[in-house]
Order: sequence, then C-alpha cells, then structure tokens
Amino acid sequence: MSIEALLKAVPLPTQPLSAFDGPWEPIEAELGVTMPQDYKDLMRLYGYGRFFEFLGINTPVGENFNVRLASQARLICDDFQTMREDVPYPLWPESGGLLPLGGTDNADRLMWLTRGRPEEWSVVVWGRAFLSFEEFDCDLTSFLAGLATGEIVPRELPDDLFSCDDLFVPFRLEPRRGFHGQI
Repeated sequence: MSIEALLKAVPLPTQPLSAFDGPWEPIEAELGVTMPQDYKDLMRLYGYGRFFEFLGINTPVGENFNVRLASQARLICDDFQTMREDVPYPLWPESGGLLPLGGTDNADRLMWLTRGRPEEWSVVVWGRAFLSFEEFDCDLTSFLAGLATGEIVPRELPDDLFSCDDLFVPFRLEPRRGFHGQI
C-alpha cells in the first residue's frame, strides 16, 4: 500500500510542522534498516503531530528525544528486554524484530514487525492495559487510515478513539527543557 489511503481518510494539515523530507541515509544507518516509503511520505506530508488527539508517530529527526524514532526505539526495546519472556517477537535491532514507531497517551506502543522488505512490515500494537500484542497485516499509513475509518479497531485502544474533533493536529517539535529552562 501507500499513503493514498491515509490522504483520503485524514486531511493534510494546512501547515505541517516538523515535516521531514530527508536525507534518510543517516537515519537508516543509525537504525540499521531501510525505512518504509509510506513512513517517509507520512513525515514529509504530515510532519509530527497527534492523530485522534491521542496517538503520536515518532519522527526521524529532532532535538526532543521523547519523539525521535531512534532514541525511543532504544529506550522501549530496553524496557521490553526486561520482560523478555512475555514478548512473542524478537526485538530491534535483531533482524525481523519489533521496531517501536510511536505510542498513545495511555503508554500503548505501536511497532513495526520488520520481517521482509520494508513495504511488507506489519504494525503491532502493544497495549499497556492488558500487556498484550496485536498484529495488523498492513503498513503504517494503512493502519492509521483504518483507525480513522473504523475499519481497524485494536482491542487495546480506547473505544472512544474516534470521538475527537481533529483527526490530525500538527505539533512543533521543541527541545525538551530540564530544570531552569536548560536543554
């Protein structure tokens, strides 16, 4: 699939913030994988923001490590390593492993299952409430489009997910500030 399904289901922002059009080579080198084209299109057209006022997709670049793909992938995979016997998949950077790509306000995680070519990767939702995994045989933008249309309803996400006013709201990525305004 490609981003067309998402474009039909979720209007483009009038002014995408923190949009990224490359270069992708440094990000792919850091992660050790080639990124799916639909993710590249998503970052170029929508930029960073919140889907359904609830779900964020990590961005390939930015000073804020809380939303940057590589830093969050490391952090989340380290967390999952502590519960290794409960994870039914290998974890990134292992070939064919789960690569975290975003999450919800409830600390649920979205991940790619990196088996096969990047266009073949499926989306896996890990739900914090029941500590379970649910795999969806589609690419990221098809998953998001399916959420928007109600064709995909993960058991771990809230039932009222679609009662939001805005399907996508762009956010500007700001550096995370510590105490006393230090970066």
